[in-house]
Amino acid sequence: MNIIKTLFVSLILTGVFASNTMAWNPVSASDLNPENFKSKVEGKETALYTLKNGSLHMTVTNYGGRIVSLHVPDKDGNLADVVLGFNSIEEYLKATEPYHGALIGRVGNRIAEGQFQLNETTYNLPLNNGPNHLHGGPKGF
Repeated sequence: MNIIKTLFVSLILTGVFASNTMAWNPVSASDLNPENFKSKVEGKETALYTLKNGSLHMTVTNYGGRIVSLHVPDKDGNLADVVLGFNSIEEYLKATEPYHGALIGRVGNRIAEGQFQLNETTYNLPLNNGPNHLHGGPKGF
């Protein structure tokens, strides 16, 4: 359940800090057509998946781990979608914010100078944020 809470907080923060200039097209799970998410991006197949836990419903695409829709109950038990998402992979590819809704990668911050040491072995990582390694590198996750 902690992962759901973490995802929910991440989604709220993403929405709060998102650019006001984007043309958002909120969708609800009933409006989503899984066929609109069947594609290939950089040679990898994309799809849409729905996870359910009681009244909580999350729809996610494997393209960047993007949560497309998240229905949660309010205090009266009425479901509401709390995620701003798109109707298709094509819309995510054309978005003015290319990382909208995507997971941040293997590293949730910067690794200074793209280098760390573990068990007396130094590991060098690609630099993609000035002198630092950010969120898993140039390809992210």
